[in-house]
Amino acid sequence: MPPGPRQRLISAAIELVRERGVEGAGLTDLLERSSSARRSIYQHFPGGKLELIETSTRAAGEWMRRAIRQFGAAMDTSTLLAETIRQIAASLVSSDYRLGCPIAAAAAVSADAAGVREAAAAVFAGWVEEIEAMLVREGRTQDEAHSLAGFLVSAVEGAMLCARATRSTEPLDQAVEHLTRLLRGRSS
Repeated sequence: MPPGPRQRLISAAIELVRERGVEGAGLTDLLERSSSARRSIYQHFPGGKLELIETSTRAAGEWMRRAIRQFGAAMDTSTLLAETIRQIAASLVSSDYRLGCPIAAAAAVSADAAGVREAAAAVFAGWVEEIEAMLVREGRTQDEAHSLAGFLVSAVEGAMLCARATRSTEPLDQAVEHLTRLLRGRSS
């Protein structure tokens, strides 16, 4: 069964925010990309565009959280991190550096979109929880695992932003090199 208008709007919002940021994801573009009627937004998202963006931020974040949990059960943190960064680099290159992280874009919204920013914060916290659990299973203390997991999320997001800005995978290559060493307990 094909997705209904609600799911199409969420998918379109994720795509547009990845490409243009929250402010650049206009209502007309959202409707066009989702093949939805204008009334669909207000029917499914009474709060309008910001409610749609908040919902799509949570949906994209939950998709990634499930992926971390699923793949984290089959590999160690350094392998998961390296594979995640490899996929980010491939996505950036294949999109000619147009597609970034929808969660980072949501985190950067203006002050009048607090719900969107709060959704991004909740998503990042969820990712940290998943990575923290992996690190604890690998023998790190709870405090160390929490701090390291937060640092890993921040480092990967920052490397992605730098890669997109410079139109180069070099920041991601550097991140995977140094973060893998850190996780495996090696210095330079």
